[in-house]
Amino acid sequence: FFGKNLGGNIFGLLAAHPLTPLLSLHHPDHTDPIFPNMTTTQSLQHLFEAVNVDSERILQQTVCYERRLSWTISVSWGYAVQVFQHNMLLPDVLRVQKTFKQWLKGNVLRGIYTFNTREFHPDPCKRPTIFYLDEVSSGKDGIISSYKKYFQNCQHKASMNKLEVIKVVTKKLYLNKKIPRRHCCDVLPSNAGDLMEIAIRECKYEELIYMN
Repeated sequence: FFGKNLGGNIFGLLAAHPLTPLLSLHHPDHTDPIFPNMTTTQSLQHLFEAVNVDSERILQQTVCYERRLSWTISVSWGYAVQVFQHNMLLPDVLRVQKTFKQWLKGNVLRGIYTFNTREFHPDPCKRPTIFYLDEVSSGKDGIISSYKKYFQNCQHKASMNKLEVIKVVTKKLYLNKKIPRRHCCDVLPSNAGDLMEIAIRECKYEELIYMN
């Protein structure tokens, strides 16, 4: 999944995982806990609560747009949801944020990766607001996962300040031998200012993910 020479905060890697299934997390002793206010062991146990519900969808990235507010929303299922308070092109959202560091000093390949990256903005006020997995459950209506905001991230728009929880509704994912395709998602209508609901679904034939 990622090379052994990466450590520190691996949020950027987990939030932009490729379409292939997650196989393993290497060297957790060299990385920060992946969830806030948890130890490394607690973080992995929490992630596996989602793995046990839908192992094939874990960390699958889906992007949709809240057109009324011009927000871009990136869902890394079972881990985190990022909300950008502006429109972003899909290729830019899919780039891995360089939140991590290389822990092998003097590596001749330092700074060279097998994936496209973008810089992690030094100003916290210009980063996306992050909602981390809180709980996940499966029922007759599908799989519902909820994500809570842990940090205010100094946003100034009232709509973002009010938003506290994002709920994501999905069906269990069954991968086949076909070339994997990124799923689409829709922001569902809601009158609750502190809650956003998102439905992930298969994209329609020739449907593209884009902002308009």
